[in-house]
Amino acid sequence: MSQPLSLEPWYRHPMMWLVVGLPASAVLAGIVTAVLIWQHPDADVRAPQTLTRQVIHGHASNSVLPPAD
Repeated sequence: MSQPLSLEPWYRHPMMWLVVGLPASAVLAGIVTAVLIWQHPDADVRAPQTLTRQVIHGHASNSVLPPAD
């Protein structure tokens, strides 16, 4: 009544390749991404500090004038 055990090696089962292969490919893709980021970092595109502080009159957070009613 019970089925005999499969005598095939583990690498002959397609489900085993899904169980092992998908996580292994994700780890490999993460390593490749990390190496690419390490070798080719983005350039710093921030503006100099003198240009980032603009005063917009009427804005409550950095205005010297009170907000308009």
